[in-house]
Amino acid sequence: MDYMELIKRSVSNAWKYKFLWLFGFFVSVADGFGGGHWWTDKLDRKCSIRFDEFGALGIDHALLIFLALAAFSLWVLFWIMSVLSEGSLIHGISRKELKLKVNFSDCWSAGVARFFRLFGIMLLATLAVIFAIICMALVIVPSYFASVPLGIVLTILALPIIFVIIIVAVSVEGWAIRFAVLNDQSWLDAIGKGWLLFKDNVWKTLGVAFSSFFAQLVMWCILIIGMLILAVPFVLMGIASLWLGLLPGIMLAILIIILSSAFFGTFASSVWTLGFMQLTGYAEKQPAADADTPAPVAE
Repeated sequence: MDYMELIKRSVSNAWKYKFLWLFGFFVSVADGFGGGHWWTDKLDRKCSIRFDEFGALGIDHALLIFLALAAFSLWVLFWIMSVLSEGSLIHGISRKELKLKVNFSDCWSAGVARFFRLFGIMLLATLAVIFAIICMALVIVPSYFASVPLGIVLTILALPIIFVIIIVAVSVEGWAIRFAVLNDQSWLDAIGKGWLLFKDNVWKTLGVAFSSFFAQLVMWCILIIGMLILAVPFVLMGIASLWLGLLPGIMLAILIIILSSAFFGTFASSVWTLGFMQLTGYAEKQPAADADTPAPVAE
């Protein structure tokens, strides 16, 4: 598998098919939020410790509860949209690769039709990782009470194991959701097929995963450097007037981050979808179709 070609084609797809960017944005944001939930525990502890302090400052506890519920509702909405967007992106990119006509509405319908399949796959992958971490913790935490050096040793040994479990879960999930969308399989069958594809192509799967990761890392670095250069005139304007430089600069930075996230989400999905199509010979198995034929969507 030519990973550089995979990256080039995915960059091209992400740039050419901008109607997929809305889906890419939600996928990218969800991936960012899902990168690790360790910070939520710290936040919960801080909130629980300082909750009474808000009352002393004259802030109504009811308002805090309302804001917390609003934030949770927003998180749920983003999560639902991310699951739907995964299916929409996979459908759209695959149809474009097959030279089929596809639009935003077709992609949306595909994402809605396969929502619960992808929900089941993603939920099971997440639970598998959580279960593994809990099992590790049940062994490691008591060891610290017996002997701190023993606990440290077990922690060092556990970290690579957890890393491998996460890699396997993410890889199987990546293939499974594409079996569910492109081969129209149930979520359990898709997971089984995803595991077999990963098992038979471990190194190629890792190549796809790390190609996506490092390409995005490089692009983010370039983006950050570009934003720092772009910030120079706003800083100079801010010397004369804080609001003249600060407000336009912040608004422009937010817009750039939103558009970049949409692009990167579309790119990442394209890398995995193109990798899937190559490993499974998906394109060769499809019947010849006219480029003007709308893409079919299974209900």
